[in-house]
Amino acid sequence: EEERLAGALLEAGQAALFEKWAPEGQEDGRKREFFDQVRLLDANYPGGLRQYASNARALLQGASRGENPLDGWTPSVPSGLNLEVGSPEYLAFEEVGLDEVANCCFVIPAGGL
Repeated sequence: EEERLAGALLEAGQAALFEKWAPEGQEDGRKREFFDQVRLLDANYPGGLRQYASNARALLQGASRGENPLDGWTPSVPSGLNLEVGSPEYLAFEEVGLDEVANCCFVIPAGGL
């Protein structure tokens, strides 16, 4: 499986990831952790690793031409609740949120929106 993923990375033009790769038998734990992340990306990104790299390249090329991938999109405020900080309802939602935060991912895009 790791060989397949390494091949996919190489085909996607990501050979630089392996330029300073430790020799066989060294840093094997770190290599396994790396491939665990690659496996997760490949399994969860629509189209897998190859599509991820292709989309990233297209977005970077577009950005270099000054294109905005969000052109034509209009942001909107979703419907929701207005909770008073410290109210019982607020505390109940906060408890749910704290239980779920370990399953969240936070991204800060460079340049903002």
